[in-house]
Order: sequence, then structure tokens, then C-alpha cells
Amino acid sequence: MKHLINIYFNDNLKSTETFLKTKKLLEQKGFEVCTDFNKKAELNICIGGDGSFIRGVHGSDFSSIPFVGVNTGTLGFFQEINFEHIEKFIDDYINKKYFVEKMRLLECEMRTKDIVFSDKCLNEFVIKSNNSEIIHLEIYIDGNLLETFAGDGLIISTPSGSTAYNMSAGGSIMYPTLKGYQLTPLAPIFSKVYRSISNSIVIPNTSVLKIVPIEDSHKKISFIKDGIENEYKDISYFEFKKSKTMLYKLIFNENWYWINMRDKFL
Repeated sequence: MKHLINIYFNDNLKSTETFLKTKKLLEQKGFEVCTDFNKKAELNICIGGDGSFIRGVHGSDFSSIPFVGVNTGTLGFFQEINFEHIEKFIDDYINKKYFVEKMRLLECEMRTKDIVFSDKCLNEFVIKSNNSEIIHLEIYIDGNLLETFAGDGLIISTPSGSTAYNMSAGGSIMYPTLKGYQLTPLAPIFSKVYRSISNSIVIPNTSVLKIVPIEDSHKKISFIKDGIENEYKDISYFEFKKSKTMLYKLIFNENWYWINMRDKFL
């Protein structure tokens, strides 16, 4: 019986070329490649940039099958493997020269007048007004009212997502395996009328964050999950907490995170 490997890739020329090379090398080593998610596979390979990696994670419904990223994009913070190192990557995989990093996901329960549903994210959730107006939100941590926020919106990010939208908004960088998540304001207002905290807040993963919209004028709110945006009416609250689901990512260089940080951002 052949060992199965799922490969996800975007449709640009470099990603297609990388897929064909990876597929050929894997098949030469006795693997069978699936381009649709197969729950019997032993590995998920995502070719492209971070967007391709995130789409692969969501497309697999946050599978417990380990992931690895091959970079053909520009930033590729999830993507450890470069095109010129694919052969070495396959050999190292076969010889088990890697370790498994456990990445904690974030979960959100949202309640409206009509529905209650929960969802997960790899990078971040974002709450914003659906127009150019200020949004007003009450923020509770473990049932304690922290503040009434006024501004453009809020980012709630995982440690692995801290280097994405969160960092662009002035949030802190968190190592992916740290046990916590982050609340970062978007253009908070601080005046005689409003007193919004202007810094990001790191919340322990044992705590629950609840966000309550407080104005009838904001019946429609944009809720963004890993870049996927939807609008909802009459929201009673959002409640965020660590997910019980873990994501598993193969790491082939134990110093990869810091090397990537330097190469991508400095």
C-alpha cells in the first residue's frame, strides 16, 4: 500500500512548476499524491504563500494530519521549504529529520437573534464596522468589563497569526507555541469622550474574551476569519477562547522561526 500525501497549490506558474517537481520526486520515492483532501494521507503539503497555507488548513477542516509549507510567494511566513531544497526536504521527511510543532487555534462563538455558531481560525478574527463609522464594543475578560472600545475595530490573533495583520496594526509578536492569544485595537480613539486602550493585550489561553456590540446603529458588523469576510446583523456577542483543536506543523530547522523573522522583516 502506497503512502498518501495531499498537495495544495495555487494556480500561478511557479507554484504549478513546484507542484509538478514535488509530485515527480515523491512518486519516485513510492508516494501517491492527492490534489484533493484525502483523510488517509500522512502529510499535507501547501505550495504558495501564506494564503495557500491557510486555504489548505481550512480546506482540510483543520485536519490533524501534519502540514508543511513550500514557499513560492513573497512573504511565506508559514512556508519553510524553498524550491531549491525540495529534494532535501523529501529525504529529510523520509528519514524523519524533523520535529512537530503544535499550533493552538482560536475559537469564536457568535450569537445573533437568529443563530449561534462557532468557528476556528489559524491567524486571526477581526471585528469591524461594515462602513466608515466608528464601532463601539464592550470588552470583557473572564466576565470582567475591561473597557468600552471606540475605533475602527479589533483584531483577535493567535500566536502564529501575530506576525500577520496583528503586527501591521502595531500588535506584539508572539512565538507560535506560546500559550495565549492577543487583542489588538484598530485606530482606537482616546479623547475626553472615549478612553480606549491603545496597546495590544496578551490574554492567557485559560481566559475567555467576550465582545459585545452596544449600538443599534451597528446592526451590520463585518466579521473576518483568516481573511474571509462576512456581514451579520443583530449580533448579541462574540466569545473567544482557545480551541481544543490543535494544528500540527513539521519543522525541519529548529532555528527556522528566528531566521524567517530576520529574513522577512529586517
